[in-house]
Amino acid sequence: MPHTARYFYEFGPFRFDPQKRRLLRNGEAVPLNAKAVDVLLVLVQHPGRMVERETLMQTVWADAVVEDANLTVAISHVRKALSENGEATEYIETIPRAGYRFVAEVRDVREEVPALVIEKHTVSETVIEEEVFDAPEALTDTVIIATAQSRWLALVGTLLLLLVALGVVLYVRKSDRHVVNAGNTAVSPIRSLAVLAPNALNSDADISSLSLGIADALITRLGGLRRVVVRPTSAIIRYIDAGKDPIDVGRALKVDAVMEGSLQRADGRVRVTMRLIDVRTGVQLWSGNFDESNADIFKLQDRMSAAVADALPLKLTGAERVSLARRQTDNAQAYALYVDGNRIWNRRGLNVASAIPYFQKAIALDPNFVRAYVGLANVHAVTSSASPEAEMLIEKALQLDNTLAEAHATRAFLRMFHHWDWAGAEQGFDRAVALDPNSAPAHHWRGVYLSLRGRFDEAKAEMHRALDLDPQSAIITADIGQLHYFAHEYDQAIDYCQRALALDSESDMTHAYLRDIYLAKGMNHEVLAASLRTRWALEFASDPNMRAIYARSGPKGAALRQLEQKVSSRHGLSAGFIWFMTWHSMVVGDREQTLRWLDRCYQEHLFMLPFVNVDPLFDPLRDDPRFQEICQRIGLRS
Repeated sequence: MPHTARYFYEFGPFRFDPQKRRLLRNGEAVPLNAKAVDVLLVLVQHPGRMVERETLMQTVWADAVVEDANLTVAISHVRKALSENGEATEYIETIPRAGYRFVAEVRDVREEVPALVIEKHTVSETVIEEEVFDAPEALTDTVIIATAQSRWLALVGTLLLLLVALGVVLYVRKSDRHVVNAGNTAVSPIRSLAVLAPNALNSDADISSLSLGIADALITRLGGLRRVVVRPTSAIIRYIDAGKDPIDVGRALKVDAVMEGSLQRADGRVRVTMRLIDVRTGVQLWSGNFDESNADIFKLQDRMSAAVADALPLKLTGAERVSLARRQTDNAQAYALYVDGNRIWNRRGLNVASAIPYFQKAIALDPNFVRAYVGLANVHAVTSSASPEAEMLIEKALQLDNTLAEAHATRAFLRMFHHWDWAGAEQGFDRAVALDPNSAPAHHWRGVYLSLRGRFDEAKAEMHRALDLDPQSAIITADIGQLHYFAHEYDQAIDYCQRALALDSESDMTHAYLRDIYLAKGMNHEVLAASLRTRWALEFASDPNMRAIYARSGPKGAALRQLEQKVSSRHGLSAGFIWFMTWHSMVVGDREQTLRWLDRCYQEHLFMLPFVNVDPLFDPLRDDPRFQEICQRIGLRS
């Protein structure tokens, strides 16, 4: 007997049949309306991954304009069918203001079933076996036809059913707006994309910057398309000249498709070949060749952006068309400098200030280069506790373009750390996310804000949204580890910090996080090892008193008091040294000295001071009115 394959999704006691559009619990049908079925199908097809609200609405209501409430109602129906209450997340997790994630383990099940119509001939009758849609599982699917007339009618009816089913399939495929490859094979729509820097075929000194610049331009322009999540430039930098298989890179970046290619410069011209590959199937969806003179590099970017958008394909709104055609600058030298500065900024670390001259020169060449202003403001924002220059730069950027999400996120960052203006910071981060829901920096920094306010569940949702958008970010991964540390979840904190070190083993910040986590767990040997990897250890390693502190030698706190006697009357101490002394005063249990150093942190408006509001290291001080008063002075409540 011929057989065909049927596919199901199983999770917990449930089986979901996408062909019959039916949900079963332990073999019994569970009622669901049509839209709830559509929502459930999208979620189980992407288990463990957040599906944006907008993506769900565009998929389920592709041909209608509906409100957010329609999706909320559909999710409620699905949860009711799965016996979830409003709070539970056994199956569906709500990511506030972003989307939903199906968190249960989903098993793909393949079964062989008899073909749709099979005739068994005997001497006296013909038996036609046919699948009856929506019939109870216990009923047989066999219909006995006794006469030639009834057999003819049954065959005609079956053919009509087949034609109707074929029409439905063709309609669904058309309405889904599938991308079609060169072989005319339908593939799933592209929802997420990584644009890799094309491999340089030349050995020119500046060819790497040109390659990254082309990728960055495509990322920035395509990032304005709301229906496709494009990985940020920071996510693809680690793969420049890596020689890795693009499909492996796409899987690491958790995208549906990856764009890669080659770049060659010869005879005063730039030649770029790019191709779009479906990571899920390995199928090449599109390829294109572009050739322009060195002087027309921006024209090259224009052509490539338009071609890639057409290849996806998407119905672009007017605003998206404007965004796709918008150039960051018309000065090629300024753009190259910006790319180099941004490369340093994205890596952060102790050398982040070296990005400053690149951004400054880019602005000098093009005073209207918005992103160069934002890049320079970012560096000043994280390298000082108060920076009038950063304020001026970001205001200039917003004057030039008030719709740039990253500019609003940077201004909110400044409100948070430079002004301790928490209400203004929250408003700014909300504005940034509203302008660009796919901005990893906006979600990341909003997560930092929420963590400092002690709103850990909201902070985790924001941080994980940022990590979904930039899966290879060592900084975001490490900050999730720090967030778990704040929540006293030390094992999870160590896990995320170790993941961050796998991405960037030299991250001073991650080693500092681990030092504090190990200290909270009483892992003294690990505390020493992690401490020796931090900037404070490098800065003060030559001081014998500092080595004594690290090694915990002598009477408790003796080495610390000796060092304090040397520096207590000095002015102009570095912010790093002041915070180091605050930290170690707390480590050795000297409450009075810690409070004095905390007051010094306040007087110096130290960048790190707000973290004491949630840092477990300072838990022994939380009942002290003097500690509470310091937190209140910076607008926080311990």
